Amino acid sequence: MTLRAILPLLVAAAAAAAPTRLFTFDTPATLAGSRSNGVLIRPDGGLEALPPLETVATFTEPLAQAMVEDPQGTVYVGTGHPARVYRVTAKGPQMLAELPADQITSLALAPDGTLYATTALPATLLRVRQGSVEQVANLAEGNLWDVTFFSGRLVVAAGNPGRLLALGEKGLELLTAIPDRHARCLAVLGHKLLVGTSGKGLVLVFDGQTLGVLYDSGFTEISALAVAPNGTVYATALTGDPNLGQRTGEGQPSVTVTTGPASGETGRFASEVLQISPQGAVTTLMRFDKELAMTVAWGAGQVLVGTGLEGGLFQLVDSSSAQLDTVDAGQITRLASGGTLVLTQDPVKLFRRRGQAQGTFTSKVLDAGQVAQWGRLTALFSGPCTVSVRTGNHQEPNDTWSAWSRPVPCGQETDPPPPGRFAQLKLQLGPGPARVERMQWAYRQVNLPPQIKELKLHLPGEVFLKSPPPSERIVEVSHPDLSGIFTTLDDDKENQSQLGKKYYRVGFQTLSWRVEDPNGDPLRFDVELQRLGGDWWPVRQALESVQLALDTQALPDGLYRFRLTATDAPGNPEGPATSTAVSSWFTVDNTPPQVTVRRQGTQWIVEARDELSPISLAEYNRDAERWLPLAPADGLLDETQETFSVPAAPGRHVLSIRVVDDHHNRRVVAVEEGP
Repeated sequence: MTLRAILPLLVAAAAAAAPTRLFTFDTPATLAGSRSNGVLIRPDGGLEALPPLETVATFTEPLAQAMVEDPQGTVYVGTGHPARVYRVTAKGPQMLAELPADQITSLALAPDGTLYATTALPATLLRVRQGSVEQVANLAEGNLWDVTFFSGRLVVAAGNPGRLLALGEKGLELLTAIPDRHARCLAVLGHKLLVGTSGKGLVLVFDGQTLGVLYDSGFTEISALAVAPNGTVYATALTGDPNLGQRTGEGQPSVTVTTGPASGETGRFASEVLQISPQGAVTTLMRFDKELAMTVAWGAGQVLVGTGLEGGLFQLVDSSSAQLDTVDAGQITRLASGGTLVLTQDPVKLFRRRGQAQGTFTSKVLDAGQVAQWGRLTALFSGPCTVSVRTGNHQEPNDTWSAWSRPVPCGQETDPPPPGRFAQLKLQLGPGPARVERMQWAYRQVNLPPQIKELKLHLPGEVFLKSPPPSERIVEVSHPDLSGIFTTLDDDKENQSQLGKKYYRVGFQTLSWRVEDPNGDPLRFDVELQRLGGDWWPVRQALESVQLALDTQALPDGLYRFRLTATDAPGNPEGPATSTAVSSWFTVDNTPPQVTVRRQGTQWIVEARDELSPISLAEYNRDAERWLPLAPADGLLDETQETFSVPAAPGRHVLSIRVVDDHHNRRVVAVEEGP
């Protein structure tokens, strides 16, 4: 078939200023998290419709844990309550035998077509051939869980106690004991036999002579093993021991997928899928928090996992996962023929893929990050294909989402969905061969204005530098304090993205801000200044920094405030969005305090007054000795007028008084003391 590109399916709404972005679907990772019925994610990242899973047999028994298929396509099914063996052909199911046990646990076909079955309660090995049933062996205690052919012998997994048995001339013979309560499942890898256990959740390896531990799971049971053509082994691990007659629970599953190194901690997870490399390295591919991963198989170039509580069939590709199918049953218990045969219970049914390929693919929920307009959807596809879309503003689809748009043939337009942060697309592929190689869905965030989170006025004289100023450019008094430090600012401070280290420079007023853009756009800032009762004066435009240190010494004294305007114009030239905020009022005070000194008896009375700022420091010295602090008469430096007293000293001296306001303006006066 000729590959075609879908024409625009969604007409973009009114032009927005935010840039157009794309969701691209062309790898397994980008398709992970999807849900489908009969649409396979291929290892190369494409989609392909499969024949649907159709019911080929329905059984009345409540349990079914065993299935095997012969080369001619005849399927054998073992059930429980009661234990029966069925042969399923194109004509339907035919019961071959009812066995004297509670449950058939496994089936195996010999090269000559002989069928072997293991049972539990009691533990027996039976042979079914030419319509007759023969008991080959039985155990006085325990159960038989799985059977396979290894090194030319029939090997059986048994428990409790856990052991491997082989069929010999005198019945079942002990091959080896295992360090767990149950040998639960078996898989052959070349000249080695892999054993999954229950109780401790071990994966063991047996070469016919010695037994070794390949992996110790944090879960208590290895329920199934599968071997890929390259020798990689996949295992399903779950919590709990085999429980005869256990029925699946109720409730809706919630699947959580994680990838990475295996961990001994199960946490809140109910089951997991493990990958064991040919060299023996083990990783966790997938974990479920409620679903039980009961069976695993290799098919269509990838790993397939059957689960309960709602009968889900999952596919794993490149350590990613997606739901391939759901079946009308509570639990998938066995997979065969590369996943084209599915055995379920609750109820017990046998499904087979057959007929014309067709399926539905629903993508995972796509997150645009903000409310977005959803536009052009293009794809490279072949075969029958229709598409529909929906959007919403809740992370999980619910009643607030839009309805699915009407399905239209791929290549035709559909009504655009309403703007929304989240979106999904749904493809209907088939009937007949249908593939999708690549999809791209365009979206554009609705341009939202910047959010001014903080606009902060710092204390008078505080400045922030990325690096300390050169020492020769610092002017000090007796020691570095608020009244004596003068610094220069970084020449390139406009490019700062965060505040630097705090210094002080007299006459400067620093404004800093914290602004976030919901769309992640680059921002620029304009700063204006207003005197009380006056107009706004532009100070700086198109700043990239998060602060501005203004030299106020050129301004007349008074009350002022800043106005900050944030814009996302650099990334949205067609229609920028802006936000504005004003600061608190602040004082510009470049005038030193007025200081008077008068003699009153044995005291010198010092009166300091400032028009705008409170007095922050008063000191005195005699004859140019060190400065000594003065305490205000009321005990607290907090007013624009303060009174101090200095004891008079005998003899002739020069008394100096220094007063500083909280804007670091200082006044020094001196008087002569004499007899």
